[in-house]
Amino acid sequence: MKKNLLILAISLFGHVALAQNTETLLSKYYGVKNALVSSDEKKASESIQALQKVVKAESAFKLKDNLTLEVDKLAKAGNLEKQRASFNEVSTIMWQIVKSSDKVSQPVYYQYCPMKKGYWLSNETAIKNPYYGSAMLTCGKVTETKK
Repeated sequence: MKKNLLILAISLFGHVALAQNTETLLSKYYGVKNALVSSDEKKASESIQALQKVVKAESAFKLKDNLTLEVDKLAKAGNLEKQRASFNEVSTIMWQIVKSSDKVSQPVYYQYCPMKKGYWLSNETAIKNPYYGSAMLTCGKVTETKK
């Protein structure tokens, strides 16, 4: 019985920590996405490092290990194309986190690029594709929304 209560307490703590910090994760994630949209490799690298720092500093939360692993891969990507190639996995995990959170202050749009077969999150409905930048800026569609 005590073991079950401990497991429940740990689970609830993880969920609360996630709910309280989803906005911070999203803010840093959007920085990465926007740098990829503008094809700014230096800004993307700086934004990835900021996201990595926030993820590692967070208390335990559901999917932290998965997100840490993928953000670390993203941080090791040596150039813009490799960063873009790693971005889908981070985006997919971030969407799972956002969907499970009950504390999202603004709508989050889950967007999809059919050419890349990749997803990303946005705080606006307008499509600004991080996978191709200006070459295919408006390629994509909103597939889901979290309000």
